Amino acid sequence: MAPGSANETGSLLGHDSSALKQPLLSDEPQVSSHTAHDNAERGQACDAELSQTEQCCKGARRCSTLQTTAALLTLQLGWGLWLLPCDFARLGWIPGFAALFTLALCTTYSGSLFTRLYGAVSNAVLFGDVGEAAAGRKGRLLVYATIYSLDATRCIILHLAATQSLSHALTPLLGSALPLWQCSAIVAVVVLLLGQIRYLTQLSSFFMAGTTAQMIAITIVIYDLIAHSGPPPPAAGPGSLLAPQHPPELYRSVMVPQSLLEGAWTPAAMAILNMIFAYGGQFAYLEIMTSMKQPSRFSHAVSLCTTIMTVLYGGFGAVGYWSKGASIQGIVIFNMTPGPAAQVAAAFIFLQALAQYLVNLNCWTHNLLVLLSRRSRSFAQEDEGREAHVEGEAMSTGDHSSGHWLATTAFVASYSAVVAVAVPFFCTLVGFVTSVTYLACAYTLPAWFALKLLADRLGRLEKAWLITLIPVSLVLSAIGLVASVITYINEASSGEGM
Repeated sequence: MAPGSANETGSLLGHDSSALKQPLLSDEPQVSSHTAHDNAERGQACDAELSQTEQCCKGARRCSTLQTTAALLTLQLGWGLWLLPCDFARLGWIPGFAALFTLALCTTYSGSLFTRLYGAVSNAVLFGDVGEAAAGRKGRLLVYATIYSLDATRCIILHLAATQSLSHALTPLLGSALPLWQCSAIVAVVVLLLGQIRYLTQLSSFFMAGTTAQMIAITIVIYDLIAHSGPPPPAAGPGSLLAPQHPPELYRSVMVPQSLLEGAWTPAAMAILNMIFAYGGQFAYLEIMTSMKQPSRFSHAVSLCTTIMTVLYGGFGAVGYWSKGASIQGIVIFNMTPGPAAQVAAAFIFLQALAQYLVNLNCWTHNLLVLLSRRSRSFAQEDEGREAHVEGEAMSTGDHSSGHWLATTAFVASYSAVVAVAVPFFCTLVGFVTSVTYLACAYTLPAWFALKLLADRLGRLEKAWLITLIPVSLVLSAIGLVASVITYINEASSGEGM
C-alpha cells in the first residue's frame, strides 16, 4: 500500500526503540530491562541494554529473507498502486515505463545502501542512530523531523482516501452525493471510536479484512478495465456513480503525450512523485533490518520485493492506461464504469483505507504522547532522577491514560479531517508529501550519511553518484513542491475534486 503508501506496517515497527522492547501489536506485559535515557528533545526512546531473557525472546522473533520480503510488500503495496494508471496517463508509454524502471533500480540500490549503513553503525536500531553516527545530534534530529512529518501527513492522506471512497460508495445508495465535509466528519468519528482500542491485536481481524478487501478490489478493477475499455456509458439513472465523461480522443493511449512534448511539465512531475510514493518504504528499512536473522541479506529482500512491485505496478498501470487512455484522473477505481461493481470496489477500498488509517493513527498517537510526556518532564528533571523517569514512561500503547489517548486521537483525526477537506485532491496531496518527506528519507539523507560513514569503502564511481544524488534529490523535491502547489491552485480554481 503508500505510504507508497501506503499500508502502515512501517509504523507498526515503530520509530523509537521502545517499540522494540514492547511492540505496538503486543498486549503482553512488558519485559523488564534497564534503560538509558537520551536527550528528551530528540523525540525518540533510547537504545536499551536488553536483558538476556529479552535477547532470547527477540531472537525467536527474527525473520527470514522471504518473511522480510513479505513485510516489505505489505508496507509498500498500497494506495500508490491505485495511482499507477493515472501516472501512465500523464507520462505516456515510453516515459511511464522509463520512470518506473528507473525508480525500481534506485529502490534496489537504496536497499544495498541501507544495508551497508546498518552494518557500519554498531547496535543501530533506528535510522536516527545512523544519522547521529554520521552527523551527530543534527543528523538524528533531521531524521526524526522527516519521519515524524511523514507520520503526521500519512494520516491526512489516509483520511482523504477513506473520505473519497466513502463518498463514492454512498452516492448510489443515497441518490445524491454527500458534501465532502460530511463524509470527512463521518470518517473522523469512525476512526476516533475505533482508535480507542489501543492494542492493535484486538483489531487484527479488521486489518485482515482490509487486506482482503484490497485484493478483491484489485480483481474487480482489473476485470472492469479489461471488459469496459474506452469511454464509459452514461449513468443508468439518478444517483448512479458517475464516471468522468471526456472526449473520445482522450481514451487513446500514446507513446508520449503531446502536452509533454509541448513542455507541460507539471503533470509529468506529479506522476513521478506518485511513483516515488508507491516505492517509498525506506523510512522503515532500518527498523525492518533489526528484525532479520541475517540483516546482511536485507538487500536481497529489497531486490525481490522491488521486482514483484515493478511487475505489479507496470502491469496494473499498463492495463489501466490501455483501457482508459489519458482520461484517467486520480484513483483508478473512481474512473470505473458506473454500476454495482464500481460501488462495491469503492466500499472495499474504504475498508482498506480505514484499516491502514487505524494503524497509522495508533502509532502516531503513541509517538506524540511519548514526545509530549518527555518534553513536559525534561525541564524539571534532575540528573539523579533520570533513570526513574525513564522507567515510568509509556513503553506501549496500553500504558497511556485513556484521557490523554482520547484527546490525542481526537486531535489527529480533527486536523486530518480539516486538511482532507481543504485539499481534496489525492494525487496532489501525495505529491506534496512525497516532495517534502519521502525524497529526503529515501535518497538525500542516506546519500549524505553514506559519504560520512562509508567514505573509505566507496568506489570512485559510487562516491560521485552519491555526491550527485544529494543536490539532484533536493532539486527534485523543490520541483515537486512547486508542481504540487501549481496543481493545487489549478484544481482548486476548477472546483472540488475527487
